[in-house]
Amino acid sequence: MGESYSKEKEDIMISGMFSIAETYGVIPDITIDGSLLMYSGLNSTAVLEQHSSQMVTDLVSKVPDLLTNLGSSLSAFELVPNAVGLGALIISFLLDLTVSSLIKVPEDSPLNMMQRVFTEEKASGVRDSMDEYLKRLRKYVWEPEQALEETKRLEKQLSEQMTRLSNSMLKDGQMSSRAMKIWVNGAAFHAQMLIHEARLIMAGYGSKQEKNLDVRVASVCSMVDHYRKDLEDLLKEYKSYKRTNMLLMTKYQGCWAYYTVHCINPMCYVYDKELGMSTENNPRIVSDNNFEDTFCNGSLDAYINYMFSNWGQIKKLNEYFTVLNTNIRELITQNRIFSMKHV
Repeated sequence: MGESYSKEKEDIMISGMFSIAETYGVIPDITIDGSLLMYSGLNSTAVLEQHSSQMVTDLVSKVPDLLTNLGSSLSAFELVPNAVGLGALIISFLLDLTVSSLIKVPEDSPLNMMQRVFTEEKASGVRDSMDEYLKRLRKYVWEPEQALEETKRLEKQLSEQMTRLSNSMLKDGQMSSRAMKIWVNGAAFHAQMLIHEARLIMAGYGSKQEKNLDVRVASVCSMVDHYRKDLEDLLKEYKSYKRTNMLLMTKYQGCWAYYTVHCINPMCYVYDKELGMSTENNPRIVSDNNFEDTFCNGSLDAYINYMFSNWGQIKKLNEYFTVLNTNIRELITQNRIFSMKHV
């Protein structure tokens, strides 16, 4: 009876600790970037129109004459084909680029997507392949045949880089939260590239031999399923990795201590060594030298298990690839034209 009561108290305490960790950001970021998410669904053209409408509103409110002065620049956007998915993303990117010298674009602008995903990363083949594709797609946004050619070429390149990255994480001991974030964004981006390639082919920019919808859908579904399986494997390895760099701790007579029994102390904290942050009072940067690597296996295991079962980021990652797989046929057959006249 007493043991059951202690376990119940521990479960409540662990749930509370995880809630505090999420609230104060003492938890890694392994999310797909917001811009990529917004332009991955069936409503990407509507997202683009809303984005461009907000851009025009900001221009007019800040400097009314700017819109008139930008007339020639924006006239190029009177008729833009394939304004769905990555096509819509790159149009929003170009619009923000056009006005970025005149007004400050928001931090969450598609223009800043690569910086948000890769931050200080110094060497990443995935980043280089994605960056190159965005550059080439910007150049050929009004030339679908060339855009298709570049998509085919750089899709293969990104695929190879994704294989290298996942192998390094699973087999070479290179797992980290940064690597996970890069992988999930690379996987989502690569899936969108494959959909855009199939979309351009079905729109008539490829060869007649390639224009088979069932084949295109099956091909993309196969790759998305592959990424769903890879995500499962990577999350298992990532869970083991986080088990090595997280601690549960409390204060005893003003000094830090680790759990030697189940976590039932109301003054317990989470310390993430990878982030260098603790939930003690408010999150603060702490030095690894302040702590010894000794803690209670049972309590930490319970926290890690709870974290990976209830972590909203993981649920959203799984949901992304599941929903994407369901919508592939409709995403491929989407074909919209964007015009600033409609804004």
